[in-house]
Amino acid sequence: MQLPGRTTQIRLRDVGILKQYSENYYRLVHLNSVRAAGFEPVRPLDKPPPVRGAVNDEKLQNSLSRSRSRVFELAMCNPWDYFCTFTLNPEKHDRYDLNASYRQLAKWVNNYGFRQHLSLSYLLVPEPHSDGAWHFHGLLHGLPLSHLTLFTCGQRIPSRIKSMLASGRMIYNWPAYAAAFGFVTVEAIQNADACAAYMTKYITKELAHSSIELNHHVYYASHGLQRATEFYRGTIFREITDPDFENDYVHVKHYDNPEEPLSHFLELEEHYGKDSTDG
Repeated sequence: MQLPGRTTQIRLRDVGILKQYSENYYRLVHLNSVRAAGFEPVRPLDKPPPVRGAVNDEKLQNSLSRSRSRVFELAMCNPWDYFCTFTLNPEKHDRYDLNASYRQLAKWVNNYGFRQHLSLSYLLVPEPHSDGAWHFHGLLHGLPLSHLTLFTCGQRIPSRIKSMLASGRMIYNWPAYAAAFGFVTVEAIQNADACAAYMTKYITKELAHSSIELNHHVYYASHGLQRATEFYRGTIFREITDPDFENDYVHVKHYDNPEEPLSHFLELEEHYGKDSTDG
């Protein structure tokens, strides 16, 4: 019920949210319409309920989208050193039990950091092999290079790793992990933006289906990681040109500084004028 003399706006139009991920990475999200806080969606009485399969598929897609966004955010907002692929030795671990494998891995990493007086942090995305066994792709920070050894083509390693070495890439082994869990590859990160985007490609519908069936997360992260901060929120008055992503509801684009995205906000335009962000 609307109170006399008050106007209740159920939906907000052209909402812009600018977030800062790192010193030179900002993301502007333009939402065409957002339900105001305190209002819940109500299905019209004459509208039939949605088909169960369609609802589940929509929930799955939304969950995947949120997970990709979160992984990208954690990857961009923290100082990672290495991109790693962690496999599990079937003689030592049950590779088909994702929950137990992750618990053992997380405990081992924490203990290793404690024994070596290191502050280690990680971001992991599990991936199933074709037979259902699991391995992990991830980002790692805080491990000194002295704890790693460089692979060579003369070692008994997969041919794809030898090809990478032959092309000039530096691929490292983490002997302590290899002794406790299985084969591992470690590479120094050259491009943080590209690496963050690459991490999201592992979050697939197949992974989500597997995780839902096994009641698992689609990514794992150590405690205390930094998150993106909201730099500004307001009303968008000018469309985003050449967005990185768009659909009927949202437009998204990233920038290397805040000046250009701030020029899209109506409040700043009205207060400072068109040249407000030029200095």
